[in-house]
Amino acid sequence: MKRAWRYLNPLHWLPRQIGLWLYIAFWLLIYVATQYRAEIKIRQLHQLRRALSEKRAEYLQLNASVSQKRSYSALKPALDSMGLELPKQAPLLISVYE
Repeated sequence: MKRAWRYLNPLHWLPRQIGLWLYIAFWLLIYVATQYRAEIKIRQLHQLRRALSEKRAEYLQLNASVSQKRSYSALKPALDSMGLELPKQAPLLISVYE
């Protein structure tokens, strides 16, 4: 009778398979954790790439601004106001022999 009742129970197999279910749950937990870590790393990578592109654009903008301020047309009024002139000839290299 006890044996017949055991097979009428729909979950009679559960006590024998609990180890298998725990093993599967463990590996499922490991899988989810690694996927979560990978997603976090990918988001950080995208964030760093976005920050890098912003810094590069800022660098290019500042470089263009400095280049514009070094041009002849920008230096000429400042030099004229100080009473200086731009040289007409290239500088000479003086060699000293000892």
